[in-house]
Amino acid sequence: MPRVALRPITTDDAEMCFRWVSDPDVNRYLGLIQPAATVQQERAWIAGVLADKAHRRVFVIEDEAGRPIGTCSLRGIDREEETADFGIMIGEKRLWGRGYGTAATRALLRHAFGELGLREVRLSSHASNRRALACYRRAGFLPSRHRPDHPQFGRHEVRMAITRERWEQLDEVG
Repeated sequence: MPRVALRPITTDDAEMCFRWVSDPDVNRYLGLIQPAATVQQERAWIAGVLADKAHRRVFVIEDEAGRPIGTCSLRGIDREEETADFGIMIGEKRLWGRGYGTAATRALLRHAFGELGLREVRLSSHASNRRALACYRRAGFLPSRHRPDHPQFGRHEVRMAITRERWEQLDEVG
C-alpha cells in the first residue's frame, strides 16, 4: 500500500484542481458536484470550503514524494448526529488502480473518527464505478440504507457507510 499525506486545500491549489476536474475521465463520477468552468470558479469554490470548516473539510492527497495526486473530503459534517459524507478524487489518472485511493480513504477516516470524533462516515457512489467501490470495501465501508439529502445517481446509486466502531476494529487488525 502506498503512503499518502493529506494537507488542507488552499486557493493556491485551484489551477491543479481545475486541471483534474476538467478531465471527463476524472469528473464522470463526481455526482452532483458540478466541476468549475474556469480556474476562477475553482478558486471561489475552494474559498467557500475554507470559509465553512464547520461543515466541510477538503484535503489534497500527496504521494510519497509530496506530489499532489487528488483530493478527498468530508461534507455535510453534522456535529449533533456525528456524521459526514465522504468523497474522493484521484486526479492523476496514471496512478489509478495503485492503492492511493484506499490509502487516502483510510487517512481521511483516521481524521474523521480521531480528530473530529464522528460516529459514522457515509458515501454514495455510482454503481458502475467498480474501482471506487472496491476501494471503499477495502477501507471497511459496508452497504448502507442511509438516505442521502441529495441522491446523486438515482437508481444507479450505491450507498455505503462505516462506523467508528468498525473502523477501530479494522484499525487494530490492520
